[in-house]
Amino acid sequence: MACLCALFAASVPSLSAAEAQPPPRIDVILWFDTEDYLLPADDDAAKRLAEMLTARGIRATFKVVGEKARTLERRGRNDVISALKKHSIGYHSDYHSVHPTPTEYLAECGFLDGVAEFVRHEARGAADVRRIFGVPTLACYGQPGSSWGSQTIAGLKPIGVAPSGVPCYVDEGSHVGLNEKPFWYVGAINVYHMGGNYTRMELHDPAAVEPAKKKVSAIAERLAREDGGGLISIFYHPCEWVHVKFWDGVNFAHGANPPREDWKAPPQRPAEETEAAFQRFGQYIDHIRSIPGVRWITASDLPAIYPDAARVEGATSSDLAELAQGILHPGPGGLDFRVIGRKAFSVADQFELLTLAVGQLIDGKTANSAIAATGLLGPDSLPPANRDLPPLPWPAFRDATRDVCDFIQTQQRIPARVFIGPDPVPPADFLIALATVFDYHHQHGKLLVDTNVSLGRDTQIASAAHIAADKPGLFGGWVIHREGFRAPKVLEVARLQAWTLKPAIRVE
Repeated sequence: MACLCALFAASVPSLSAAEAQPPPRIDVILWFDTEDYLLPADDDAAKRLAEMLTARGIRATFKVVGEKARTLERRGRNDVISALKKHSIGYHSDYHSVHPTPTEYLAECGFLDGVAEFVRHEARGAADVRRIFGVPTLACYGQPGSSWGSQTIAGLKPIGVAPSGVPCYVDEGSHVGLNEKPFWYVGAINVYHMGGNYTRMELHDPAAVEPAKKKVSAIAERLAREDGGGLISIFYHPCEWVHVKFWDGVNFAHGANPPREDWKAPPQRPAEETEAAFQRFGQYIDHIRSIPGVRWITASDLPAIYPDAARVEGATSSDLAELAQGILHPGPGGLDFRVIGRKAFSVADQFELLTLAVGQLIDGKTANSAIAATGLLGPDSLPPANRDLPPLPWPAFRDATRDVCDFIQTQQRIPARVFIGPDPVPPADFLIALATVFDYHHQHGKLLVDTNVSLGRDTQIASAAHIAADKPGLFGGWVIHREGFRAPKVLEVARLQAWTLKPAIRVE
């Protein structure tokens, strides 16, 4: 028997190391903006989608509008609610397209009052979605249409999107993005502006199936080849299967805001067209399931897939020294996020960590363990003009650092100005001084108590370049907004929050 076993083993070709490796992991997030509360057929479409995915072992993310959830409740559609609850439930605003939309009511707001306005408008709808679907937290939020604003991201925890954990923002648009991959921004994981890693199939075109299959396969192959895996984002609306025209375009286009009694349901497609679209979609997702390495994920999975090591593991003394050197020798665009190993540090992280580290040194403490970032928000207003102050005497720098320590620990954001006695200076310029003091201590083992400390001069935040420029179609391109609608102040506030931008690094 032993001889036969040896003979059999010898006859089996051995696999090479490459052949034995599993294919690179391709995560696919499939999400549905579940919003049409006027056409009853949308209820059935949402249920059918949830059930056909469940039958295939696929969990998707259903971002539900508050009024849609209340409509399901009024109609007694517990069957729809039960079907969707088997998936991840997110939030998609309270009324979606009823004016004012989020960008409309944020258009003249600053950061803090904008967060408060978002919470005021959206907390009720989020609470209703949680109550009706019986979920303690919502997996994510994404804006209606192109109605985006950075204040909404900061408002996610107050309205109940992961109030005790990491909020997630899942949508598609071009307002902010980072290399067509997930990123951290305003304290949340964002799947946004995925560019070439976003795809979908046209549901009502019989000729669209094969090209769509080829496209999604090509994306998976590219991600596997170039990045060792990655994320593909695909989204639809359940109403697309059943309507001829979007429900909100029928009622609220170009700023129209009729009273509720005048709302009209959109025209419905013939049953055979809807059935054909479901059949095509089934072929499409079955093809995606067959791609080597594909794993279906939901918004609920994102915090575990993209943990923030700067918060979880913190920054070691070696990390801080490297960050300080990067701040003192920035790239041509100014201060930017930094990646050290598997840790990503936004400019806000760097400001927080160096403030805390230098504060400890000032107080005579030596950190024996890593310092964790808490995830500060960006400043709430533009910095003051730089007054070209001379180098700071040590007592002035020491007192300013202690004040900044108190500010970030109580306010949980970057100060818009740092006071040197009566003189306000930009926080980015003060960060240069913090890096100078930490770097000197790291190299010499002592503080600069006998030497004046220089501030930066007109220091720029390079990551602000990832915020879109104001242009007519950015917000006004959505049919619901007035034609040509623009919101430059929303983008100005968003650039202030670029302090928080950094890549989301996937764990394998």
